[in-house]
Amino acid sequence: MASERGEPHPRLTDALALMDANIEDPLATDKIASLVGISRRQLERLFRQHLGAMPAKHYLHLCLARARVQLQRTDQSVVQISFACGFASAAHFSNAYRDRFGMTPREDRRNYLDREDASAR
Repeated sequence: MASERGEPHPRLTDALALMDANIEDPLATDKIASLVGISRRQLERLFRQHLGAMPAKHYLHLCLARARVQLQRTDQSVVQISFACGFASAAHFSNAYRDRFGMTPREDRRNYLDREDASAR
């Protein structure tokens, strides 16, 4: 995320902050670009150059990472978490989660709780 001088790229930093602040109701890539004052193409170029991913893919990873924390640290249902993390349906959330982490949200929660129980003994 650093510029040629080693400083964070301000437009990328702003875009990431917008993404993080809008997990529950994700913004379209065009909207993010507009809000940070650059074209969609420029935003995509910044993401590829500094993060190695397109904005939509990075946004999805942010949403899934937030969901994983909620699965492990709360007792909210998978459906509640899916909506809180910007997914239109629990099925879409479960499929995206499995693609990213190699297991369903319920399996991940169960594995996490089993590890916690084992470490408490």
